[in-house]
Amino acid sequence: MEQNLTLPGGQVQSSTLNRIHEASAKFQRYKILLRRRWWFLLLTASIGVCVQALTITGKPQIFRSLAKLVAGGRMVANGDLQWQEQLQDFYGTIIETIESAEMIRKARERLHALYPDLKDSDVDIRVAQTKGSAIFNILATGAEPKYTQIFLNALLDEFISFRQSIREQAQGKVLSTFLQEVVNKQKVMEEKADLLAKFCSANNILTITNGQNESAYFLTQLKAQRETQRTALAEIELALDNVKGAMQERERQANSGGAPNASKPTSSSESGQSAGEAAGSGNKGLTIAEQDYLRTKGQITMLKTKKRTLLDTFKESHPQVMEISQEINGHEALLKEYETQIQDEMRAQRESINRMVVVLDKQVAEREKEAIELGAKLAEHKKLQDEATVAKDAYQKMFERAENFQNMFNTQSDYVAVQERATTASEHTDDWKMPIIIGLIVGLGAGVIILLLFDRLDDRMNSFSEFQALFPGEAVLGQIPEQRQRGDVALLRPNDDRHLYAEAFRTIRSSILFKNWNGKAPKTILCTSAVPNEGKTTVTSNLAVTMALAGARVLLADCDLRRGGVSELFKLPATPGLSEALRGKLHWRDAVQETSIRNLDLLARGDVFDQTSEMLLSKTAEEMLKEMGDEYDYVIFDTAPVLVADDTASFAPKLDTVLFIVRMSSTMARLTGKALDLLYERQVNVGGVILNRSSSNLKEYTYYNYASYYYAPSKTSSQSTATAPVAKS
Repeated sequence: MEQNLTLPGGQVQSSTLNRIHEASAKFQRYKILLRRRWWFLLLTASIGVCVQALTITGKPQIFRSLAKLVAGGRMVANGDLQWQEQLQDFYGTIIETIESAEMIRKARERLHALYPDLKDSDVDIRVAQTKGSAIFNILATGAEPKYTQIFLNALLDEFISFRQSIREQAQGKVLSTFLQEVVNKQKVMEEKADLLAKFCSANNILTITNGQNESAYFLTQLKAQRETQRTALAEIELALDNVKGAMQERERQANSGGAPNASKPTSSSESGQSAGEAAGSGNKGLTIAEQDYLRTKGQITMLKTKKRTLLDTFKESHPQVMEISQEINGHEALLKEYETQIQDEMRAQRESINRMVVVLDKQVAEREKEAIELGAKLAEHKKLQDEATVAKDAYQKMFERAENFQNMFNTQSDYVAVQERATTASEHTDDWKMPIIIGLIVGLGAGVIILLLFDRLDDRMNSFSEFQALFPGEAVLGQIPEQRQRGDVALLRPNDDRHLYAEAFRTIRSSILFKNWNGKAPKTILCTSAVPNEGKTTVTSNLAVTMALAGARVLLADCDLRRGGVSELFKLPATPGLSEALRGKLHWRDAVQETSIRNLDLLARGDVFDQTSEMLLSKTAEEMLKEMGDEYDYVIFDTAPVLVADDTASFAPKLDTVLFIVRMSSTMARLTGKALDLLYERQVNVGGVILNRSSSNLKEYTYYNYASYYYAPSKTSSQSTATAPVAKS
């Protein structure tokens, strides 16, 4: 196999090209398949048309009768009689009911009862809704026209009767359901009323409180009182810790004209007022001890003021100053006594408040319990009242619906009515156009499917793209176009007018001459194929002719020692030849024959004999190859197919290269792959593949305008070609 070149982005390019090749190969394969097997599609289409024609002509005579139903509105009593339209709520039910086996059976029973002497006949019923309307077309098809019409009328009557019975059954069932529901609602209403009455008789507290929770109101007031006492208790605790500060606050409140809290002892501020003014103007709410405390404090303030005045004039030891100092000390001792009395009063007041708080806590607990119980009773009473009201309303509504149901049902009309009775049955002739078209389409479709199935089983390659998709690693040296002529294909000759055919061999010659052989160019070339009948001998002979026309000395050897036919193409004797030379009966040079082509010699096959494989593996064959290579520029061997005999696989490793020939649209891919694998296992240098009998109509040629390039050569070019001894590649 050839080694692929590695380029930047090579993997992406290779993947894209492979996909393109595969798609192109499939398209060309189907194109070739259609061009070759178009007659099969014509055959299947004709069969489909014939089958449909036979089906139409083979049908018995039938008659059809048509009737129509209309699904309209109904009268509904909602206070007043009103007409309501019904559109699509039951159309499917109508169709299924009419076409049902039970309805057809009832129609037959009705027909037997009305017409006992009428003979039975098969009738097919089909129902179709007119598009965009509420009209149903009922079509009856039968072999007897009279029976078909009568049967369709009986079916209509049976359907209307069936709907009437359904309405009556539904009316009775619904009315019974309504009455039962009224009784149930009445029981529920009575049970709820009884529960409410029992609850009210057992809980007179509801009447006393007028539906309000008075315990909850009292509880709120008690909690407020308790919080007030707790606040006062906290203030007394603070006053006990700082009696002087508390008395100063009391004195400030008294001087500001406010009414201090009796439970909050405070003292007057040192504002320089007299004790008498403090006692006279702000003593409301103060205890006697607090009043004495404030008055004594005021006197102390006055004495201290007088002492400071005397000190401005006298010394500390002056009798008047000392007298005032003694008086201040006495009042201060009295102030401490008053302070002790105030503390005792505060402690007594604290004990009193604590007892009040204990009493309030007990009352709060009792009221909380009463409030919870009373709240639960109020909620239960409200719940029972609501349930009794709901039950009464439900009973009243159900009673009204049951009372009006009968009148409403009687005023309703049926949704469906007969618009047209069955028409007289007339003979029906099928339209042949659509069945014939269907038969044509089905036949074509069946033919396409069959061709695709056979194509899936057929692995023959039809084009270069398909071969490249199946064997991407094999190098294709060239393609030889198919020759559309009868009989054997003639060998190439100088100035051959088969320009496209000759140019294909020149392309192969150039591919051999300029191919990168990684060293020495081949001189000994073997041409083979996978199986017989691939045009191997013709391709090999024409390749030798083309090489010789280029000026090279070429020896063409027929190495197919069993069925070789190279000599027949050149119209030369088949013996003596290569077989005699291999067996030593003569030297190979003595068996070489000159051909009509300049520089081209032929070594024919010789006599047919057994054990040819052993002779090709002998030393004689190796020496012969060496001598031929020394004497000729190219030695080309035409050998047996690889899969037919072991000759080629045994002889090919001795040659420089092997050209593998594949016939398009004939050689199976699995056989080609098997033959190539066998050659590679024998370490054969496969130089490339030649695709024989390729269609010139394919893209491989039309892309480059190969097919039309030589169709109209000029006279000048024709004359110059005729005078040239060697064709230019």
